Amino acid sequence: MPKSIRLVIAVLVACVSAALGLSLTYAATAPRIAEQDRLAEERSLQAVMPDADDFEKVADAALLEAAAAAAGPTDLKDVYLASEAGAHAGWAIKLASRGYGGPMQLVIGLDTSGSVTGVSILSMNETPGLGTKVLTESWFIEQFVTLPAGFDDADVRALDSISGSTRSANGVRNGVAAAGRVYAAVLSGEEGGAQ
Repeated sequence: MPKSIRLVIAVLVACVSAALGLSLTYAATAPRIAEQDRLAEERSLQAVMPDADDFEKVADAALLEAAAAAAGPTDLKDVYLASEAGAHAGWAIKLASRGYGGPMQLVIGLDTSGSVTGVSILSMNETPGLGTKVLTESWFIEQFVTLPAGFDDADVRALDSISGSTRSANGVRNGVAAAGRVYAAVLSGEEGGAQ
């Protein structure tokens, strides 16, 4: 057998072995990863609406389409109806907003009047020590709850940014602004009956 064919066979066997190993590893870890993602999302929902005791993912396609259009360039992922003791308490909006290191997964809580109840960063790939200041500088996230009911993009732009992590801070600000647009254009008329 020629040396070149033996080399090709050896490379092919190595590739098939590696692919099989990766496939088996993925099959073994996928359920655990999915469960960790679900728990992280659940914690984020609770963080932005601490008084809510139930979150129901909105499945109404027309509402989600209108919400995605209102969000503009920010990628709308999910909308949740938040309830407290069976009564409509507000909304939790999951978005992906562009930061310096790529998409930032955010969850923004809004009460029934459109006021921000909380902002949670579910995941991000920002530069450690700079972009991650949006997490470590607690005042930055806390300032969003001072926005007035029915806030708009100008209200969000008027809030302080973080020196040295402008693009990361703008990613969070753009996500909150998008949530405000979604509320104003779509959710403000909903009485908790959207499914």
